[in-house]
Amino acid sequence: MKSLDIMEAISDISERWVEEAAETSDILPMREGELESAAPRKVIPVKRHRLRNVLGIAASLAIISAVLPNLNRSTAYALQSLPIAGAYFKLVTVRDYTLAEGDRTATVKLGEVQLETEKGKSAEQAQKSAEEVNATIQSITEEQIAAFRDELGSEGFSNLEITTEVVTDNDNWYSVCLTQLSQSADSAENRHYFTIRKRDGKLMTLRDLFAPGSDYRKAVSEEIKRQMREDMAQNPENVYWLDSDSAGNEFTEISERQSFYINREGKLVICFDEGDVAPMSMGSLQFVMPEALSGLTM
Repeated sequence: MKSLDIMEAISDISERWVEEAAETSDILPMREGELESAAPRKVIPVKRHRLRNVLGIAASLAIISAVLPNLNRSTAYALQSLPIAGAYFKLVTVRDYTLAEGDRTATVKLGEVQLETEKGKSAEQAQKSAEEVNATIQSITEEQIAAFRDELGSEGFSNLEITTEVVTDNDNWYSVCLTQLSQSADSAENRHYFTIRKRDGKLMTLRDLFAPGSDYRKAVSEEIKRQMREDMAQNPENVYWLDSDSAGNEFTEISERQSFYINREGKLVICFDEGDVAPMSMGSLQFVMPEALSGLTM
């Protein structure tokens, strides 16, 4: 495609559409001090039908790749924030059964992540990511079922429930949750989240979401502490392990392998299992990060 053709195609994108995309762009890298100064912004979804010229997804990608180097910074980010067609997934139930003996019951209903995209590099990467998610889910489930079988025949009551569900499926992200709920004298719930970026099919880690070299763990951890203190001030019955009251279990910083997912609004959600940062009675906990800390590399 010639340069003139490219610019004509780009000119079909309305100025208003570019401005709205720039306002909702989440890819700007976080800078030092930005957390304190960032003001909340209203998210305005970018709609794909505003492209007047129906070029097709492949052509749109080619145009953006060719023109981005020659655009100013804000316009480039605006274009990059567009929902881009990539890998698409579905969760298909592949295991649904119950094990029972006496007062012990295990219920398993597992889905398998399957790829709907047929071909292309993003499809190849997406297939690898789906296989990795499925293998991890399978491994965790087999471990839990093996432990449950070991308890069969012994005295006491216990229930085990293992399920999967889709928590996010939008233009950019696909997130699945594996939940294990065990009940005996006490109950415990553990959740494992898996997030795939649809653009290229990559299975994401928390580090992947932030600019290289950024101290994201410290910034995210400070925001979590702020939310904890705010919650305790508003709800005195809630307790988090902070400061000197945690008896060795004090929450200081998120881990390198911290559990997370991206919600339907495109915001980062940090997750903790029961007993991780608060008493078991508080249950599983989630902290939604503000836009200043959801500066995702879309």
